[in-house]
Amino acid sequence: MKKTWKSTLAVLLTTSLLLGTAAVPAHAALGDLQSKEAQANLLNRLGNFFLNDVLLRAISAFIPRLPGTYSAKDFDLEKYGGFYKGHDAFLDAPAAGAVWRLGYDKQSILPEDFGKAKMKYARGSYVPWAYVSEVYKDDDGEQEFVGVRTIVLEDGSGRGAVSFSSIDCIGLSNADVRKIRAAVADYAAKNEIVSVNVSATHTHTGIDSQGVWTKPLSTLFNNFLSGLTFGLIKAKSGVNADYLNKIISATAASIQAAHAEMLVTEGTLTYAVKDVKDYNHDRTPPFVEDDNLYRLVFTPKETGKRPTVVASYACHPESASFGDEMPGFSSKITADSIYYMDKIISRAGSNFIFIQGNVGTVTSSRGLSNDGLPGLSSHGEAMRFGYELGLITLGMDKTQAQCRALNDELGDPLGVNAPDKPENYTVWYKDWVKVGSTDVEPVLNIAHKQLTTEAQNNMAKVLAKAGLADITMIYDWKSLKYYTVTEVGYMELGEAGGDVKVFLSPGEIYGELLMGDAVYNTMEGFPYAPLRELYGDNLIIFDLMNDAAGYVEPDNQYVIVGYRYNKDKDALDSDTWALLVSMGKNAASDIVGAFIALVGGVR
Repeated sequence: MKKTWKSTLAVLLTTSLLLGTAAVPAHAALGDLQSKEAQANLLNRLGNFFLNDVLLRAISAFIPRLPGTYSAKDFDLEKYGGFYKGHDAFLDAPAAGAVWRLGYDKQSILPEDFGKAKMKYARGSYVPWAYVSEVYKDDDGEQEFVGVRTIVLEDGSGRGAVSFSSIDCIGLSNADVRKIRAAVADYAAKNEIVSVNVSATHTHTGIDSQGVWTKPLSTLFNNFLSGLTFGLIKAKSGVNADYLNKIISATAASIQAAHAEMLVTEGTLTYAVKDVKDYNHDRTPPFVEDDNLYRLVFTPKETGKRPTVVASYACHPESASFGDEMPGFSSKITADSIYYMDKIISRAGSNFIFIQGNVGTVTSSRGLSNDGLPGLSSHGEAMRFGYELGLITLGMDKTQAQCRALNDELGDPLGVNAPDKPENYTVWYKDWVKVGSTDVEPVLNIAHKQLTTEAQNNMAKVLAKAGLADITMIYDWKSLKYYTVTEVGYMELGEAGGDVKVFLSPGEIYGELLMGDAVYNTMEGFPYAPLRELYGDNLIIFDLMNDAAGYVEPDNQYVIVGYRYNKDKDALDSDTWALLVSMGKNAASDIVGAFIALVGGVR
């Protein structure tokens, strides 16, 4: 991939210099190319210009708009439907008689005909036409669970409940999230659920939930004709309707079941944070990632009821997708490491839900969990990674001796006690440092803001105009620009502004937008300060929440296909993440700006 793009961009660079294209600034002399950082910047400008502004713009212009495209002059965001504003007022202290209530549920999202109807369900990552027909089995020979997990939570203040659903899929567009909300709207109104949130675990080894990988050529051809005939030929969605309907019905049922349990389940809430930096890494300079694993535990007052563990961690669940076969072509699906986190935490007697953290371009560093074992499959790596993260989640506030006992009680799933361990085998609780656990007072504040952002990435316009992805598109004929709808949210848990504050982010947001970057200075020129500078170190991110807006990197660093300068290697690293999944270079300032305005409106 690197060599291909490097060769292509080198040709474009040469052509640009020869022709004196406007894509190259007048001051960009050949001497500047002695700097690798200058090279990266120049190549990125060329990549954005030739690939996005010329080639993809031409392809997008060639595809006629589908009848479902909104006109900007007629579109009213306030009347769009399916949006929840959250709480009208924020509290600083618990209300009189306040108490935490939490309900939990999980449902399968496998269609009834999965495995029976061949060539019907595509895999949601990598390449098109990779059809899946079975679910991986776990180490006990049982079929893995692939589904939706939901919690519904309230603080007893009488301001209404909040639901969070996390789905084992690669992502769900805001348009499809609103379909889930529509399915549960009557129940939510009747039962005062004031905020309905849907996120994806972001597994790269599930059924295609976004439409990009399911019969793209036939969908493109059909919808091209639909646009030309002004809808006489019915347009098709790239998203498999049967699968989407299953997700909608399962998530709606899960929300209702969790809410019903919440009504009769009071308890306490605790919060803990542990640094697990050895288990993940950022693939792209400036290498800024949130290395913490965050855990909330709800403990019911009633004896015999299961606690619920809410874990958030920034990492792509993609270990299994690296493939024992060519990536993307396996006929099996899995929730990856999330299933095994769930399995070990359930074995310990608790419910479990995973919410994706500040994921950006962060993926797993599986070395510790692989433990030097020979012949380990990629699925086996996902299993071990999930088990280890699950054990760490359970043991965060325990001593090393307690972790050792916990490991044995849960059946030693990683083989810590095996006599034939490799010489470089690691033990998950070695050099263990116990962390504190904070009691969270029953104060839950949440608010949301919807916004439109310009689709400047012409690939996003191609996918939307062709109907391959369920993206709401709004066309302004005066400016010839396209816009889409997304939303942000802000949540506080605990009194006096929150023991933990949460930015509900619609995309895969780059870590420097949260934490800054003192090494590469990538935030220089971005219109806002890093969010933790504004709101404190207890601000965390729930990513892919209520949308699948793709990669969100600072405007001044945005590149559709290009390079980042790696100071450690004194070389250029490829950066191609934004090509398929991003809204464009102003998405970060639009999203972060909307979040800052939202917080300013409630605080």
